[in-house]
Amino acid sequence: MDAYKTYSLYLWLNDKDTKKQKIWTLDAYKIVRNLVIDAFWWWTITEAEGVYSHDNWEIVEEKTIKIELITEKPVDWFIGTLKKTFNQESILVKTAIENIAFV
Repeated sequence: MDAYKTYSLYLWLNDKDTKKQKIWTLDAYKIVRNLVIDAFWWWTITEAEGVYSHDNWEIVEEKTIKIELITEKPVDWFIGTLKKTFNQESILVKTAIENIAFV
């Protein structure tokens, strides 16, 4: 097995200004798919239900797209594109070095 850098990106779908989902989940999936298909050699996209709380403890639930990548390429440009495309304040990014093999 070889060690690779992996990323899990969590894209919440509520617009940062209106706090409402402006892009339907299926359409968001298609947009994300089109962005990653030519940029990264391995990826998985799944729909999730995101939950978080604001500083005032107000609980927010919203549709989320989880994007998992294995790449040695920089991902900052991709994160910036997601933020702009979906009008997001931030994208949650989790990184790790993992031993990976297709067996």
